[in-house]
Amino acid sequence: MVSIGQGTRVGRLKIRVDRIVYTTITLLSVLIIYDGWNHLTFWGVLGVMVGPMLAIFLSHLFGAELGTRVALGRPLTGHERRVAFVEECRFLILLLPPVVILIVLRIAGASYTRIIQVIILTGVASLGVWGGVAGRRAGLTGWGLVLSVGYGLLLGGVILFLQAMLQPGQEPFRQ
Repeated sequence: MVSIGQGTRVGRLKIRVDRIVYTTITLLSVLIIYDGWNHLTFWGVLGVMVGPMLAIFLSHLFGAELGTRVALGRPLTGHERRVAFVEECRFLILLLPPVVILIVLRIAGASYTRIIQVIILTGVASLGVWGGVAGRRAGLTGWGLVLSVGYGLLLGGVILFLQAMLQPGQEPFRQ
């Protein structure tokens, strides 16, 4: 199956919705499973969020460069490496919403546990939004579009449920 997601545009942005979705799911999983938010400093919380995103970015960059090298049958030029780097850097923008939420809610005096709950719920809501974008692009209207949004939200709910059951803490989401 060939991914046609590479040419997707949302407004003026050329994006890969598939990568946004699985990066969001990965970040949500890390945030749900990590236990001990209130024992961290601001920088520690930020590190827990940035770490998985940086790992995903680096794996995409490595995969893109390796795949291009295999396809071309030669080492990449400096220009080809820069193109791959710039192409993959766009996904680091996914850090912006959780970091903004972290900063704003921390200034407002919220606990780190509460901030992470807000970030997780925002991530789940974003899966519903992407379900809606996909449904709309597919020409769905009415109940079909509602079901498309619902599918994204249901996926987020399933992830929350599974991760909460696997969370090492004694009472997930109870602080």
